[in-house]
Amino acid sequence: MKPKRLICAAVSVCLCLSLASCGGKAPYDPPTPASTTGADPAEESTTETVASSEQATAEALSTEAETTEETTEEAAEVRLEDGLNSTDVAEVMAFYKLAAAKNDTPKYKKTLTLVSINGGEGKVADYVHIFEPIAKKAVANNTTTGDVMPGKYSEIRPEDWQSAEAVSDGSYTTIRVRVVPQTDGPNGKSVEGPVGRSMTVLDGVQTAVDEMPGVSADFENGDMEISYVDPRITVKIDNRTGAFVEGACSWSYSVHTTLRYLEAKVLAWTVHLINAGGVVDYAVTY
Repeated sequence: MKPKRLICAAVSVCLCLSLASCGGKAPYDPPTPASTTGADPAEESTTETVASSEQATAEALSTEAETTEETTEEAAEVRLEDGLNSTDVAEVMAFYKLAAAKNDTPKYKKTLTLVSINGGEGKVADYVHIFEPIAKKAVANNTTTGDVMPGKYSEIRPEDWQSAEAVSDGSYTTIRVRVVPQTDGPNGKSVEGPVGRSMTVLDGVQTAVDEMPGVSADFENGDMEISYVDPRITVKIDNRTGAFVEGACSWSYSVHTTLRYLEAKVLAWTVHLINAGGVVDYAVTY
């Protein structure tokens, strides 16, 4: 393959692999311990440290108490065994969170499908047809089974959902949610924003690029946008057990990436991506 074709192919596949990283498990961020600084005299430092520790402990206990109180009040409003018929977002969300807590185990399937790829202007656009099948396969290879539950259900806020409906037939409750769409730059975080908290988004494109030997991209000086379009949640819950019903649960959206400008390098060659982009469908099912 000619160098120009190699460059165009590698860079565009890089774009696709970045998209394919959607839905990765959020890294665990341990609590940051309170820092202490020395001061003279040593006795004053010790006093300040103890005071700081006592204050931190008091704040932690206060926060824990508030969280416990909120959780108790929320749980008191709805009970899984009663089922739910409601279009009130806060009420449906409380029911969803109760059920999610009982289903937070690695049993979900993540599926990614490349819908389209646009080389944009310049040389890349001339060779899209050559590597599109490779790109589709690369994205499809990111389909996984046994994933954790998407999003971070405990942190979803009422304003994260546009609408929500719960319908119970006495034995099962089906919840349908339309999540508020979200747009990030290249440094988005997996469980931040309405879509991130509800069902997980891309945890920064740089990580995906770093995993490709010989490939780099200047995201800091580029102009890139990632939009999560039409995010939806559908779950069917067994009222008696709180278990999600297999084959009737999904979390989905369409990822639209726009590269208005991005300079990338593949081996020794530099390529400029202008008005390029791609669309990937993301779905988690159970």
